[in-house]
Amino acid sequence: MEYFVEELKNKKIIAADDIKILKNYINKKYSKADAKEKAKMLSNTIHRILDSNLKELPEDYRQTIKIDILKSTFSQNKTSIFMYDAFNCCMKNEYLKQNSKKEILKWINAHIKNKIEENDLNIYIGIPQNTISQDIKIDLSKVNDGYPAASLDLKAPIVIPDKSIKITKDYKSNKKPLIFAILSAILILEIIGQSFHGKNILKASFSLISASERKGIYIKNIIEEVTLEDYNKNHPNKYLPEYLKYQKVDTHKLKAFLNSRNSLLCKEPYFSTIMTTAREFNLNPILLFAITGQEQNFVPINTNNAYKIANNPFNVYHSWQEYNTNISDSSKIAANTIINLSENRPEENNPFIWIGKKYAEDTNWGNGVQSIFEEINSYFSSNN
Repeated sequence: MEYFVEELKNKKIIAADDIKILKNYINKKYSKADAKEKAKMLSNTIHRILDSNLKELPEDYRQTIKIDILKSTFSQNKTSIFMYDAFNCCMKNEYLKQNSKKEILKWINAHIKNKIEENDLNIYIGIPQNTISQDIKIDLSKVNDGYPAASLDLKAPIVIPDKSIKITKDYKSNKKPLIFAILSAILILEIIGQSFHGKNILKASFSLISASERKGIYIKNIIEEVTLEDYNKNHPNKYLPEYLKYQKVDTHKLKAFLNSRNSLLCKEPYFSTIMTTAREFNLNPILLFAITGQEQNFVPINTNNAYKIANNPFNVYHSWQEYNTNISDSSKIAANTIINLSENRPEENNPFIWIGKKYAEDTNWGNGVQSIFEEINSYFSSNN
């Protein structure tokens, strides 16, 4: 009957390998971000991992369970968190245990192979809870401590509603609990902030499959989902139609199209920078590339001054000759310009024509960009 407990004890939520992959990805993808921003991004991502693994439980109790899990991480110097840790927190909450058995049962069966019945859980609840989660110790000495504790004093008390945690151990003498101590402190602060604001900072749910199981295949999507939600809040672009707002595109096909035009923009740093700008400003990447097609024919690599033109293929501030900076700067200016020029557009007005009236002196600019935009989309469709 207790076989399900063993399954929960062996089902990891987050471990050192996962954190290492996340940190490495953040360091590489967002190399220009400061350490505090990287720590924030990492803590947000881990917070979503916890959320995604508790979503079947009653919403009113998830915050409490997360806090209890993190407190347990502190007190037992754990290097990984298992499903059993969450289950154990549920069993310690008498009201939850007695009044939310169906939700707990649903949560258990969502995370184990051998499903149990309500009667099995009832029998287990009658058993004294004297077992302690057996944490699998993981050597964290190889995990780079790259981020500071987001200016947190690990020895200072961290106050939470009606409860407090005080970290008094000298972590300098033992690197194994350091990362989880830092992350737990950051995450607890995140949870508190969310409680005060009455809603989750990050709502979208996903599941992180252990790196040892899937070799980190989904890490990129996780990070992008975290950052994309914040970007969309900053740039709702309410005057643009949905098809011109950010959406994922097949980067292989997009590069293939650019290659067919002998474009320098399919190379780095141009391609990734334009893609990042599109995501940051909530714009369809194809729109930005279509503008480079209209302005500079996608910057053919054999064109004179191709590398200078590629610094400003949008011709912001009149032209690449007058304003020659770098692709990050020019793409952001172009994105801001598109958003600003789209304001107050009546829904029935063509967005390309509306923006083009002020973006360029050429009265056919909007028609040209729209034609290229449709050409790229047609290329995607015809090359499935």
